[in-house]
Amino acid sequence: MARRAALRFAEHGVRQVLDVGSGPGKFCIAAALARPDIDFFGIDRGVQLTATAAALAAKLRVPNAQFKVGDVLDAPWHDFNGFYFFNPFGDNSASDGSDGRTDLIRVAERLGEASRGAIVVTYHGLGGAIPSTYDLLSEEPVGTGQLRVWIKNRSRAVGWYHLDYAYGVSRAPRRYFERRCADRKSSIEMATE
Repeated sequence: MARRAALRFAEHGVRQVLDVGSGPGKFCIAAALARPDIDFFGIDRGVQLTATAAALAAKLRVPNAQFKVGDVLDAPWHDFNGFYFFNPFGDNSASDGSDGRTDLIRVAERLGEASRGAIVVTYHGLGGAIPSTYDLLSEEPVGTGQLRVWIKNRSRAVGWYHLDYAYGVSRAPRRYFERRCADRKSSIEMATE
């Protein structure tokens, strides 16, 4: 799967890929080995996962795979023309105890800010919204899921999002999705009080 995704990035001239929630670095390392002409940068909140990824990349001598601990939403997304997601919001919850809905909206905003021509590759779906400025280029079964390739073709968004889930892609009005995220956040806040 990682080799296939790396090939899709290369076909579209991508040189810098951000792996959103890179975990132990499996994707970045495998993709970097397959495509030494592309730099893969993984960010994850997990200190141990990131340390494992960095150690493995060093042991395998993979100079084009780098890892950092942190909130990927604080990274300079404008430095990248490729983005990789392995279902980070599939269960609509985050591993740090938050509901993940605010992050879903922030990811959609960050993707909306990307340059025209940016490529997004999802595996098992994003688990949320991709702005209407993107078009689905291809969808192919790979391993246990679907590998989808999206391209940003427009600068201006319209009033809907693509919803990219493991089971398929659909559209939802922008207000519906944002309201649903806000309602979910409110119900979780009330439950924790």
